[in-house]
Amino acid sequence: MRITLLFLGCITYALGITAQTGSSVHLENDTILIDSVQQDNNLYVIKNDSDLIPFGRLNRKINTLSIGADKNVLWEDLKLFTDVDSITPKSLSSPKKEGQALDFNDVLIVSFHPKPTDSIQKYLNDLKILNRSHKEFVVAVVYGPASYLEYIPMQNIDALVHCKFATQKTISATAHLLFGAIGTNPELTSKESMQTKSNGRLSFSSLKDAKIPSGSFNRIDEIALNGISEGAFPGCQVLVAIKDSIVYRKSYGTHTYDINSKKVKNDDLYDIASITKIAASTMIAMYLEYRGMLDIDDSLGKYIQNVTGDTDFSKIKIREMMAHQSGLKSWIPFYLKTMSEGQLKKSLYRSVPDSIYNLKVADDIYLKTDYEQTMYDRILNTSLGSKKYKYSDLCYYFTQKVFESILQKKQEDFVHEMIYEPLGFQNIRYLPLDYFDKGRIVPTELDSNFRKQLIHGYVHDPGAAMLGGVGGHAGVFSNATDLASIMQVFLKNGDYGGQTLFNEEIRKDFTRKQYDKNRRGAGFDRPRDNGGGTCDYLASATSFGHSGFTGTLAWADPEHDIIFVFLSNRVHPDQGNWKIRDMNIRTDIQHVIYQALGIK
Repeated sequence: MRITLLFLGCITYALGITAQTGSSVHLENDTILIDSVQQDNNLYVIKNDSDLIPFGRLNRKINTLSIGADKNVLWEDLKLFTDVDSITPKSLSSPKKEGQALDFNDVLIVSFHPKPTDSIQKYLNDLKILNRSHKEFVVAVVYGPASYLEYIPMQNIDALVHCKFATQKTISATAHLLFGAIGTNPELTSKESMQTKSNGRLSFSSLKDAKIPSGSFNRIDEIALNGISEGAFPGCQVLVAIKDSIVYRKSYGTHTYDINSKKVKNDDLYDIASITKIAASTMIAMYLEYRGMLDIDDSLGKYIQNVTGDTDFSKIKIREMMAHQSGLKSWIPFYLKTMSEGQLKKSLYRSVPDSIYNLKVADDIYLKTDYEQTMYDRILNTSLGSKKYKYSDLCYYFTQKVFESILQKKQEDFVHEMIYEPLGFQNIRYLPLDYFDKGRIVPTELDSNFRKQLIHGYVHDPGAAMLGGVGGHAGVFSNATDLASIMQVFLKNGDYGGQTLFNEEIRKDFTRKQYDKNRRGAGFDRPRDNGGGTCDYLASATSFGHSGFTGTLAWADPEHDIIFVFLSNRVHPDQGNWKIRDMNIRTDIQHVIYQALGIK
């Protein structure tokens, strides 16, 4: 058998740094730190059938087990990229737990960590697990002398990674390599060596590795913590990615102002509000346009004549809708007409669902199923204004109908099954209570007007709530890490994780200025012509992103290769609190990033 060796420079991490500032301010930083300084602990890829490494689509089960180590240390790093289960050899031979059994296209990663003082003979019985018959792909990772490789049944595995030493550096490097967050350095391989390339996934790095002075981001802590102490929000997440690598990822404060409230962690989910417009709706539009299934210069009537009828709405172009150039009103408080004397109308709501009342608006509140039609009728009965810029959530009520008519599938199902899940995004979804522990979801407003309860796990926007929690304009929940990965998909022109969602031509068309006297792209917000606006004035003219009513911002800058994500619940406990805007917290933090990079 011809063996081809692959050398990879190694990397290091520091995990779980937590600080307590004062009596009530919490800060969590569990960023993995990658050190690109080359060590002697070199990784080699010896086998890679069918280019299994790096992993592409991640809508597959991935299990990992460890042989020789006291615990499965590789698992912690693998989990950064997608949902991975740690199992034991015994459970693999007789899987009883749901999720342990593997099938075609699934992956089993077996890492071998022999102690330096042990003889290989001690592990021969454990290594027999690689000889079992299996359906799934098997990746073996061997840490130890090269002589151990002769005990690996090469004919029965699909890929093999080898490193002489099991260190934090090489373990982290292995996970990054397997998922394509890093590729091999062609300069460090011989002409006969195999090479792998990054597939666009964000790696986890450090300010040092990005050659940013370690103290230059201290001002971010000051701004975020000051926002908490001034009552702009109880807590937040801040993430910065530069040149395909997350260099800064911190969580501050608590979920609410309650003295016993949970501390914000990096995997907690926030209601991202109108960022849904790009993280779901615009992503779908670009996906469909790339496949020739949609033309945003077509009118609504081409796709949803059954909704618009012969009204003037049928003549509105989808591009106009997405750029807020359609003449629609800014918004309609739909919920007001479902109330009487401050209470929900009993003719429209029930506390227990049935076949007639099953649109879940919040805990113990179910709206009449057919009320959605009433909402669309109200929009269609409004007068259209002139076609000039006016920001309107109502535009995305119609884009959702367009996409669902093309796909014959609900928006929340499509975006998860065809985008989020295949790309490995673990912490971003519509309807989060159906998929995540409630304790991981950050509450928003104490709603005293409509739902009369703390909104926790349900979309804050009342219109989206009345659609059952899924709107084209709002409804997605995410943590900063997965939202940064969404922005990375845009920066990579849709080429991410071995998938092609769209191309550069489409990305540039959607992110450019669409109309005169309107800074907006198709779906995306952009800087003002003279700079600034939703973003800091140092952001390039080609940058794009979106903000959210709940106190969120996601921004990408292709000219400088920067991603900035800020998530908070500034609407807690009252949406009338606009300190986050008045104090310029989001843009001030973004300004620190550009200054640290020497951008003026």
